[in-house]
Amino acid sequence: MKKIGYGIGGFFAAILLIIIIAFVFAGSLITPSFLVKQIESSLNVRAHIEKVNINLVSVLSGIEIEGIVLAPRDEVANKGIPLEERKSKPKGAIQLGKVDVKISFLALLTKTVKVNKLVLKQPEISLTMYEDGGNNLTSLFKTPKIVDGEKNPALSKEALAEKKAEALEEAKEKASEPPTGPFSIKDIPIAIKMGLVGIQEGNIQVNMRKTGQQILVQKLDLELTDIDIDGSDLDSHNSLEVNFDADVTIIGKSKKEAAKFLLETGGKITPFIVKTGLVNPKVIYEVTMKEDSFISGFAAFDAIAGELPAMNQAGLKLDKLKEKAELKKDVSFKVEYSNGKVTFLDEPTFPTKNYDLQITKGSYIVTTTNYHEMRMGMLYDEDESKKSLASVDEKIKQATKGQGDPKALRNKIVGNLVKDDRLFIPFRTYGDIRNPNVELGVGLGTLTDLIGGAVKEVIKGKAGDALKKIPGAGDALKGLGF
Repeated sequence: MKKIGYGIGGFFAAILLIIIIAFVFAGSLITPSFLVKQIESSLNVRAHIEKVNINLVSVLSGIEIEGIVLAPRDEVANKGIPLEERKSKPKGAIQLGKVDVKISFLALLTKTVKVNKLVLKQPEISLTMYEDGGNNLTSLFKTPKIVDGEKNPALSKEALAEKKAEALEEAKEKASEPPTGPFSIKDIPIAIKMGLVGIQEGNIQVNMRKTGQQILVQKLDLELTDIDIDGSDLDSHNSLEVNFDADVTIIGKSKKEAAKFLLETGGKITPFIVKTGLVNPKVIYEVTMKEDSFISGFAAFDAIAGELPAMNQAGLKLDKLKEKAELKKDVSFKVEYSNGKVTFLDEPTFPTKNYDLQITKGSYIVTTTNYHEMRMGMLYDEDESKKSLASVDEKIKQATKGQGDPKALRNKIVGNLVKDDRLFIPFRTYGDIRNPNVELGVGLGTLTDLIGGAVKEVIKGKAGDALKKIPGAGDALKGLGF
C-alpha cells in the first residue's frame, strides 16, 4: 500500500514538474521579441509588442499580449533588428492595447473547441480607402520581400515553384473528387462553444479619398457571447448573442460634422440554417438610435429644402431642413442585414427640434455601394409649418388680388400636405446616398400652375387647364366669389 502511495505521489509530482517546466519554457519562449520576429517574418510590417503576460494558472489555457503595433515595414524590420535593440516605437496603422485569449484545451478531448475569451481591447485602426477601391492596409498583409537582411526564402524561385506544384496537385485532387457544395457547418465534426469574442473600446478612422469624407467609429464595443454551435445538432445548438455599441461620426469634405449616430444594437442570432447547415444569409438586429444623435446637410433634405423648383414656387419655405437636427429621445427599431443590405422592418419616427422624420417599412441601404431606396415622410415643426403655410397664403392672396379667404383655397389644394396641423411632405430618395435622386410624393406641380397663373386666368373669367387638374379647386373658387 505504501508503494502505491509513493507511486501516486510520484505521478502527481511528475505532472507538477511538467507544468512547471512548461511554464518556464513558455515564459522564456513567448516573449515580445519572439512574437515580433514571427510577425515580421510572415507579414509585410514593422511590429512592436510591449508585454506578454503568462502565469502558472493560465499557461495551458490563455495568454495576454499588450501594446501591439503593426506599422508599414521599414529597414528596422527588414534587417531583423531584435526588439530590445530598437531605439524607437513605430506609429502604426493598427494598434491594439491588449489581446486576451483563453482557450480550454481539455474541451478538445470531447471534440469541442471552447474559447472562453478572445478579446481585442482598445484597438486603434487608421484606414484610408483609395479611389480605385483599395486601401492602405492591404500591403501590410503581404509576404515580406526581405527577412533578417536577406531575400525571403519563401519567395525564392524554388519555394515559389514548390508552392505552385503543391497548388496544382491540390487542384488535381479536387478535380478528381466528386463536386462539393457550399460550406456547411454540418461537415465539421467539432462543436464550437465560446464565452466572449469581440472588440472593446475600439476606435476606427476611415478616410475616403474619393469623397473627402471621414468616418469615425468611436467607443466601439462589438461582442459575440454565448456562442453555441454543433453541426450535428443545429436544432439545439445554433445560437449566439450579438451586441454592437458605437458612436459613428461622419465628417464632410468641408471638415464639418455632417452626422453623428449614437448606436446600440443587439439580439440573438441563428447563424446557420438548420436543415442545410449553410450560413444564414439574413440577420435581424434590434437597433437603438440614442438621444443627441444628429444629422446635418443630408443631401436629400437639401434637395427638398431648395433644389426642387416646385417647393420654392409654391411658397413652401423649408430652410430648417438644412440645419443640424438632433434626436430628442432614444428611438428603437428592427432592421434586417443581408449581404451588405440593411432593410427597415418597421416604421420608426425620429423626432428632432425642426422636424420628425418617418421611415417607411421596406426602405433600404446597401452599405457596400451606398445605393439606397427609402420612402420617408417629413413632419415639419409646428411653428415653422405655420410660417410656411402662411407663405403659400400670401402667394394666393397676391394672385387673387386680395379677393376672398386664401386659407379656404389653400386647404383645398394642399390638404394632402397637412397632417396634425403640421406640414407633412412624403418623399422618395434613391440612388447614391451621397448624391440622391429625390421625388416628392405630392403633386406640387398643379399647385404651382394654379397660384402662378391659373388663378389670374380665373379672375379674368377663363378656366385654365391647370385648374381642372385639381379636384375641388373649381368649387373652392366659386365659394370665394370667382
